[in-house]
Amino acid sequence: MSTPTETPSTPSRSRKGPTRSEVSKAAILEAARDEMAENGWRGFSVDSVAKRASASKQTIYRWWPSIGAMCVDAALALIPDAPDGGRDPQERITALIIPLEAAARTGHGHAVLRVALLAAADDKDAGEVWRAWVGRDIRQPLRMLLAELAAKRVIRRDFELDDVLEQLLGPIFHRLTISRAPVKEGFCAEQATAFLRTYAQF
Repeated sequence: MSTPTETPSTPSRSRKGPTRSEVSKAAILEAARDEMAENGWRGFSVDSVAKRASASKQTIYRWWPSIGAMCVDAALALIPDAPDGGRDPQERITALIIPLEAAARTGHGHAVLRVALLAAADDKDAGEVWRAWVGRDIRQPLRMLLAELAAKRVIRRDFELDDVLEQLLGPIFHRLTISRAPVKEGFCAEQATAFLRTYAQF
């Protein structure tokens, strides 16, 4: 009596490359950046974004809780990862904030970041997205770095973390939103140097 032959199962094919939804989302964010650069926050049009990206407004509203949150996401996608700061305190502090400088100096990055900052100030959801990024990518690693520098007596221990954040980030935010001026190369390094000069351990 013959026994049934087992048919080998066909291995499932692993999906390679971005999914359809990922491609669509990337197109929407790219269209949002174009709209941000051309028309700013006050003149921003979700209809224009949908048309540029060949997407529906329903899709946009399904993926983002607000238009402001989408604008912040579009801007954050321009910001590169922080580079290795090496061992020098000034270089290590600079490394945490220089991604903002890099984004601002790339194409229309300064205009895109300006809109993101205005959206974060105006819109609750956008503000939460922006603060979450600052907290994860800048505030938390900065807290650990400053604690290390204080323990090594490079800086004083009497710093307030949020005050340091304002000292480091305030000038670039002011330049983008109030001065509406380009961010020069080395701008963030200057802020790091000024901070270390203020809090140097004597």
